[in-house]
Amino acid sequence: MDRSHVVSEAGDLEFDTALDVQVFAKLKLAHLITATGYLVDRDGTWTPWKPIGVRERKGTMRIWGSAFTGEGLDRLLTDEARKDQALDALRRWIRACLILEEAGHLPAPWPAGALIGADGAILFPPAGLLSYSLEAAGPEAFRTAVEQYVHPDGAGLGGTAFTAGAMLYRLFCAVPAFSQTNRDILLKDIREGEFLPLKFAVPGLDPDLARLIGSCLRLYKEKQGARGGALLRELAQALGPPLSAGTASYLHEVDPRELARLTREKERFMKRHARQVKNRRFIQRNAALIAGISLGVLALGLTVGSVISDRAKGPSTQGMEPQAVVQSYYEAMGTLNHQWMDVCVMPKIGRDDIDMVTQFFVITRVRQAYERTMPTVIPAETWIQAGAPPTEATVFGVSDLLLESLDQDAQDGEVSFAASYRLWLPGAFQNPDEPAQGAVGLESPDASAPPWNVARKDQIRLIQHRGAWRIAEIQRTR
Repeated sequence: MDRSHVVSEAGDLEFDTALDVQVFAKLKLAHLITATGYLVDRDGTWTPWKPIGVRERKGTMRIWGSAFTGEGLDRLLTDEARKDQALDALRRWIRACLILEEAGHLPAPWPAGALIGADGAILFPPAGLLSYSLEAAGPEAFRTAVEQYVHPDGAGLGGTAFTAGAMLYRLFCAVPAFSQTNRDILLKDIREGEFLPLKFAVPGLDPDLARLIGSCLRLYKEKQGARGGALLRELAQALGPPLSAGTASYLHEVDPRELARLTREKERFMKRHARQVKNRRFIQRNAALIAGISLGVLALGLTVGSVISDRAKGPSTQGMEPQAVVQSYYEAMGTLNHQWMDVCVMPKIGRDDIDMVTQFFVITRVRQAYERTMPTVIPAETWIQAGAPPTEATVFGVSDLLLESLDQDAQDGEVSFAASYRLWLPGAFQNPDEPAQGAVGLESPDASAPPWNVARKDQIRLIQHRGAWRIAEIQRTR
């Protein structure tokens, strides 16, 4: 049995409250004894299950019921030697949940809330009793047995589908989809659907199954909880009946070259995605702090207004030579003019650069509003031309920009350049030993940390669009 459920010497099923006789009596927990659970046989027949009484054992009060020989589903999921057994248990668990939901008795979707019998039967103890027993085992037990698998906003079959996806992720990936030890961060990750994609976590997993698991874990992020029932039935069909196939049948060999490519892609994803999450949450925290400050409201209003694209007014690069468009694109970084950068490019081009500058612009305005200070950002080129003096301001942007023409023939409506430059970032933002990939890890600027730079090389292609030159492609070669 798992850490919360105990079988007595007589074979009865016990739930340890971790309370002595006096405390148990004072808390008046008799309602836990009258609650109803459900037993689903291997043939799909279900019957109610209720505790019988309470008794003291080894100094604590135990609520007990009729004998049931089984094991917690959470324990099976974490046993690497019994993956096929855990997969069959999951098949039975999904089927049992669908049967009980149809009867109007959907159980709490907790792995530890399902005891898997050796004969294929499943016991769902009363949810209130189970919750109390798990909480009595301590916060760590509750986190690993419940919170890692349950969506805090999940309800009905949507919540059950989410838990099914979380359990299948744990089964095939050997790690939880959500594993933060800090409870607040754990719940935020679950709500925002922040987990490592399955193609990186377990290369070779059947793509259809991977898609279904990912859909389950993103149900509430994408506000699709209402389709939980359909998704759960689709998952049951994909897994097949018990004993139909082992875990190995869902895993396929991956070509070494493809595996190497996925490994590189995973590294890039983890660096970039972690920074994006950090940026988003930083902005969310600080936006809340200044919500009641009029200057903060004004600053955020200006920020939102500046983010809106100016494309509807027509291109403002008309009359500019292609080289001037490219040069102004890079110079706009140092002045945090993300709006101009957006005008210089075709839709969806340069998003890493523009997102980086936009995020930094928002952060500086938030700090300006919250701390009631003036902007303290210096373009990198301006700082270098001044002799790179010690400064309390934040150095940001591009320096040493060199443009080399690769294709000057504009008759076909296209030209191209090679750009080499140095991107300067505040020292507190990212480890200078790591190359900048996409959006930088923006945090609260620290003037005491010296700026650093990374050398970059880009190949840029421009096209004529509505009578003006715009950047249509940026290939970052370093």
